[in-house]
Amino acid sequence: MTTPRLRATDASGKTLDDPSPDQVHDLFADLNLRWPFAIVERLDREPSGQHFFQIHLDYLDDPDPATDFEPEVDYDVEFRAGGPTRHYHARVSIRGFGGLDRVMEAYRAWNDDGPELMTVLPWELLAFDD
Repeated sequence: MTTPRLRATDASGKTLDDPSPDQVHDLFADLNLRWPFAIVERLDREPSGQHFFQIHLDYLDDPDPATDFEPEVDYDVEFRAGGPTRHYHARVSIRGFGGLDRVMEAYRAWNDDGPELMTVLPWELLAFDD
C-alpha cells in the first residue's frame, strides 16, 4: 500500500486520499452553512502540516436556517507553502459567473506546482502574530 500524496478533508470529517480534481471540485461545491470549509494537504512535503490549500465560505449576511433565504457568500481561499511566512489568502466572489471555476483554477495550479498560481488570484501574504 502506498502513502497518499494528497489528503482532502471537509468540515464534516469526510476524507479523501489522493482525490481527483473532480472529487476536489465536488468537495468544494458541497460546502454549506453547516460544513463551511475544506482543506487539501500535501502529505509528501516537509515540514508536515505546512503545505495545504483551503477554502472557507464567508457569509456576508446572517444566515437564518428557519427561512429559505440564501445569504450572500464569498470564498476565502488560502494556501501555505512551507510555513507561516509563506501563507497566502485571496477572496473570490461567488456572485455572478465563475467563482468556483476561479477557485478550481487556483487549486489546479497549486496541485501542479504551476508558476501561474501566483497570478490566478489576487493573493495577499498573511502576517501572523507570534
